[in-house]
Amino acid sequence: MGTTRALLLATLAIGASTAASAADLLPPPPPLPPASAPAADFGGWYIRADVGVGAIQAENFRSTLSPDYSFGTPILPNAFIQPVFGSVGDTAFAGVGVGYQLNNWLRGDITAEYRNEATYRRGIWYVQLDGSNNTGADYYSAGLSTALFMANGYVDLGCWHGIVPYVGGGVGVAAHQFRGLYDNGGAYAADTNPANFAWSVMGGVAFNVTPNLKLDIGYRYLDMGSVTSNPLECLNKPCFHEKQSFSVASHDVRVGLRYVFSDIGRPVMPLIAKY
Repeated sequence: MGTTRALLLATLAIGASTAASAADLLPPPPPLPPASAPAADFGGWYIRADVGVGAIQAENFRSTLSPDYSFGTPILPNAFIQPVFGSVGDTAFAGVGVGYQLNNWLRGDITAEYRNEATYRRGIWYVQLDGSNNTGADYYSAGLSTALFMANGYVDLGCWHGIVPYVGGGVGVAAHQFRGLYDNGGAYAADTNPANFAWSVMGGVAFNVTPNLKLDIGYRYLDMGSVTSNPLECLNKPCFHEKQSFSVASHDVRVGLRYVFSDIGRPVMPLIAKY
């Protein structure tokens, strides 16, 4: 019995010694990593500058020469009017704006833009169906420029390795100047400056050049309402005093830069990597 107790005590002593030696040889386990907090939404004021080109889409060309009672009183109610052509040339534009990044997904800005003069051209052929059967052809030219003021909103669709796709829309005012309207018959119209409701839809991508600086490339469809001229006046000869009218929209391609200012004591909006 004594021998058995001695063997048991010896075995326990050897086991404790072995465990102590093993504990001395192994490093302590590393601490558990802290739980990562979700990415916070950060915002900030930004400024922007853009340049671009617009392919003008002009439609609904009308004249008071035409027997169209929806546009003024027709001057030649018994005439047959055949449009020959009608177009407004392409334009270039530049703009600036200020906005606010609400969070990682939403932002808005107010922009002012000048669109340089595009060439208006139109030609018609007519026959007076009043027994005289007089025929004639008129060719018109003028210039159309626009100052555009818009309030815009955007949804940023995440950041994919520094590339941020977005969609957006805007509403505002298009202040046109329609000047130098001339008829090949020697008639001139005074300049007119209509201001119209304008709206747009847009989409594009922004590239994070730095956490603060974004390169923005986008497409915009812009509707700028309709333009109506003053009456054409002739010097020292009979004149029809007709007015011209058309609607104008544009397919725009824009390239610009946005600089986001960080809030005091806070970093700018973080880059969210998607895989």
